[in-house]
Amino acid sequence: MTVDFEENILKKAFGSFATGVAVATSHKSGFTINSFASLSLKPPLIIFNIYKSETDHVDFLKNNSFVINFLSNEQEEISRLFATKDPEKVSKTSHTISSSNNIILDNTLGHIELSVYQQIDIADHVLVIGKVEDLKIDDNRNPLIYYRSNYQTLNNDN
Repeated sequence: MTVDFEENILKKAFGSFATGVAVATSHKSGFTINSFASLSLKPPLIIFNIYKSETDHVDFLKNNSFVINFLSNEQEEISRLFATKDPEKVSKTSHTISSSNNIILDNTLGHIELSVYQQIDIADHVLVIGKVEDLKIDDNRNPLIYYRSNYQTLNNDN
């Protein structure tokens, strides 16, 4: 049985699940994502989606590796910038280049560098499974969160 939903109602339902905000980067560009999830510890795998019509996913995955940069609560503007098609977004953002020639954004909550484990073409997205090759986490930063179409931060008054 197929049920049709109004697109704005479906977006509101999907947006009711709070997510962390990340930027996926590769050898020359990147884009904002909120579809990241861990998949397996052995082997260490993650999963995320690339929207095909908004991203040149073939070029993004050309070198068979990429980075997921977890944004801190101080990086909302970076999230907004990488959600655009601005060809200069990488040069406008402080970053380093990994030994695998991938872009790693500075001052993030952390990053995971991955090799492409598998790609699955599904509807208007490519589902990418990545194998963890390297990582770094900064315990002194807090995450940027996206919930119901707005950026949020954690309340640390526990």
